[in-house]
Parts: sequence; structure tokens; C-alpha cells
Amino acid sequence: MLDGSMASAPTPSKKRSVLIVDDSTALLDALTSAFEEAGYEVGYAVDGEEVFRKMTAYDPDALLLDIYMPKINGADVCRLVKAHPHWKKTYLVLMSARMSDKEAETYRKLGADDILKKPFDPNVAVTQIGKALDAAGARS
Repeated sequence: MLDGSMASAPTPSKKRSVLIVDDSTALLDALTSAFEEAGYEVGYAVDGEEVFRKMTAYDPDALLLDIYMPKINGADVCRLVKAHPHWKKTYLVLMSARMSDKEAETYRKLGADDILKKPFDPNVAVTQIGKALDAAGARS
């Protein structure tokens, strides 16, 4: 059920939200299901260019971002998101199946808050992001 949209009606207590960016529909489906079951509003994008339109429209609490994507790669998206005055506090997790420890350190220096090495259980991502948002005092 990927429609790429997130509910945007204002409410006094807004649900937590996550934007998932990956060119794999199987991973998008699995992550979307896991986050929706946990009560999150979920949006998605399939390439690096689409991220910025979705970030502007939905202002998510967290961003799960594949590193190797078409159009703009995840490292460049990470750098641009973290340089943006409004988005820099968005909890950003980079995902990849191909990542050395040295690359992971480089991505952290670019602003990634965390790294997930594929394959991973989508519920691990939900738990990890939930704990980070709790610690940061994000809206619930």
C-alpha cells in the first residue's frame, strides 16, 4: 500500500513520522508495514531527488535513506539535509548492504545519526528510531 503520501491534517498531538527512501519496493513495503504497525505516519521516495519534495511536504521526524540510489546518492542527500536549517535535526539513518567501517565513519561525519547494514529486520529499524526519537524528545 505505497501511495507516497502522509496524512497532513493538523492535530494537537501529531503522530511520529518517517520518510523511507530506497529504490527497492520490497524493502519499502516491509519498512512501511513495520512503521505503520508501530503507529507512525509513513512516506516514501524512490530516489534522491524526490527526497527534498517529500521533506518539504511532510517534515518527517526521521529519515531512512539508502546510500546507493538513482539521481542523487544517499551521502549527498545526507549532507544537504543536515546543512538545511530546518531539517538538520531530523534523525537520519543511512542504509546499505555495501559499507565498510571506514565508509560508515565518513557518513557519520556527513551527519548520519545512525547506520543500518542491509539486510536487517524492519522491526529493528522501528525500535532503533523510536529510542532515538524518545531520547531527542521528538513529538509523539
